[in-house]
Amino acid sequence: MIPRRRRAGPALAVVALALVVATGCGTIGVPGGPGSSSGTAASSTAVNVYERDRAAGVTRLLDSLTETVRSGDVRAIGALFDTAATPAFKNRFVTATGTFAPRRFAPRDGRAGTLRFASFTYQLAPTEEAEVLVPADLQELLDAGGSSDSWVAPVELRYALGGETAPGIAEAEVVVGTQFVVARHGDEWRLVGDAEALGREPPPTQMWELPGLQVADTATSGGTSVVASYPRTTPTVATLRRELPGAVDAVSAFWGESWDRRAVVVATATDDQFTALVPDGRAATGTAAAATVHSSVDLVQRTATGQRIILTPTARDLAPPTLAVVLRHELTHVAARTSTALDAPLWITEGVAEYVGRKGTYTRFADAAPDLTAAVRAGAIPAGTPADADFAMDGQTSQVAYQSAWSLAAYVADRFDEARLKKMYVGVAASALPAAQDAAITSSLGLTRAELVDGWQRWLARQAD
Repeated sequence: MIPRRRRAGPALAVVALALVVATGCGTIGVPGGPGSSSGTAASSTAVNVYERDRAAGVTRLLDSLTETVRSGDVRAIGALFDTAATPAFKNRFVTATGTFAPRRFAPRDGRAGTLRFASFTYQLAPTEEAEVLVPADLQELLDAGGSSDSWVAPVELRYALGGETAPGIAEAEVVVGTQFVVARHGDEWRLVGDAEALGREPPPTQMWELPGLQVADTATSGGTSVVASYPRTTPTVATLRRELPGAVDAVSAFWGESWDRRAVVVATATDDQFTALVPDGRAATGTAAAATVHSSVDLVQRTATGQRIILTPTARDLAPPTLAVVLRHELTHVAARTSTALDAPLWITEGVAEYVGRKGTYTRFADAAPDLTAAVRAGAIPAGTPADADFAMDGQTSQVAYQSAWSLAAYVADRFDEARLKKMYVGVAASALPAAQDAAITSSLGLTRAELVDGWQRWLARQAD
């Protein structure tokens, strides 16, 4: 047997992958698992038995994990973990498994039913990187527990949400990459930890890894949308299901039908739930009502996976018309995702989303932008488009930033039309480079940036009178 903790080189890892394919191990879709070949050439006769057997054994473990979680077999999930696994790591999977456990009685809180998947699989991931060593202190625990081998295995969770029914939302497959520390006991492998056990960032929390998840299918113009929720969100869920179809149609009226016209909306009940699902702090629960997240985006192929609208607990305090504004705003981000660079300026991304969200909800400019109106009346007309940093500030600074961005979009729609506003969005949001944005403004409106700002300032002065 090849000694444990042996480091493999990146080039040789590809050889191991090819050999795993030849043996046809388990359910690996695109077989993975780094390894080395002891210098042998990649051929059908030079099989590295250790690498093959290790991949086969861990694949059986991942197959069992997949089936146990999906079937909701809470009694069986504990047997898949090593005694060295931390309670937090183990409990995440116990909670996920409990989410899918069969229920004798249907829930009575109005949040509908259990999440079903269109697809859900843990599998070894392809890699060309060198093997990572198990940390020494953890390895000592495994040795003391009788483990005969260990591995930091590259793993993928591949899933596509369904909904209350499958295929439900019928979304494209989401791929979440991580690493699992696994340990061998006899002929079986067990789970020890994930990337966090290596001192790295843990994989993102999935909605079904938080207790109490339920989902409700809602028909929208693009097919089935899904409202996911946690306990104590029943009134919010009822409002979402009622408002979501119209919100999708309102976004399509502006953006067109070149997006899915369906969405996954998640209602959280606690700040901890929200921050678990939106971990990078893009929205503060005390001031924001929602955030939109995604798993991956390809601006060239115009594809995005794993888009979710996550509502903060404060959303439950919103009146239905206000929550509808929030929905339209966030759905605009969903629709525009594949036309929006990750570093696009917030004055265009938030301004247009605010414009679509607020359209038809006010009769006076001051009703839609009270803080901006007060500033303009006091002689503090914005000197230019708001900076990204202004949107993250607390209090009046962020309020004026959002209202300024909205008013600029409203000005363009008023002076030109919504088609020109969308064209400006697509051009400006494609780049963080000011020169490229200036060119997009000129191309879509026939104005320089300075002329756009000057016209907007004069329009603001008239609106604030």
